[in-house]
Amino acid sequence: MKIKDAKNIIDDGFNAELVETAVFTGQLEIPLIKKPEKFIIPKSMIPFSERNKSENCDEFVCFYEHDIRFRDILTTTKAQLTSIKKFKGVISPDCSLYYDMPLVLQMTNTYLNRQIGHYLQTQGIYVIPNVRWGDERSYTRFISDELPFAFLGLEKHGIYSLGTYGCCKTAEYKHHLREGLRSFIKEIEPEIVCVYGAMPDSIFGEFKKDVQFVHFDDWTKMQHLHGGKKNG
Repeated sequence: MKIKDAKNIIDDGFNAELVETAVFTGQLEIPLIKKPEKFIIPKSMIPFSERNKSENCDEFVCFYEHDIRFRDILTTTKAQLTSIKKFKGVISPDCSLYYDMPLVLQMTNTYLNRQIGHYLQTQGIYVIPNVRWGDERSYTRFISDELPFAFLGLEKHGIYSLGTYGCCKTAEYKHHLREGLRSFIKEIEPEIVCVYGAMPDSIFGEFKKDVQFVHFDDWTKMQHLHGGKKNG
């Protein structure tokens, strides 16, 4: 990215033109990603950085990889439209919410998730909102009586996506994954949740009576299972 591009992002309020038509939710004014009129469940997902390896663009583009690998969608969003529009749809960016990350940065990454998702919707792209939380400050009513900030910008009774890579490493991670999922289901009442990565029954089992979960193996694992062949 050129230095002048970085300067423009700061000067115009983090690409403010991307949310000119957005509805802003909560005291934090997080952009809304509208619930689609029809629920479309992806056949498969492909990471943004690997999208050129797709054979027929039949997948949904997702961002379940290290943040640096999808920086371009955040900084040069409009330039990525042509390649993304080739696919069936997109999952909004999975910007990290690390437990030790300052809370204001967790909120900023939630904003960026919804900002890009909203903008892609305005461009006629089918968007499934990605939901991501960190510790209990992000998924409980920690700041006020309004919706936890990790769920701002989401409409009730919709279709959503959740990435679990790295979320089951320790007892603490599993605790936050389970309790965040519990809060998400209570607050948003999702109809369908796509789960990319591990989906242990010890965490998801108790919620299966209330939500339709659709599991997706991560792309790297699928490539390994199919002998390194391209997705298609």
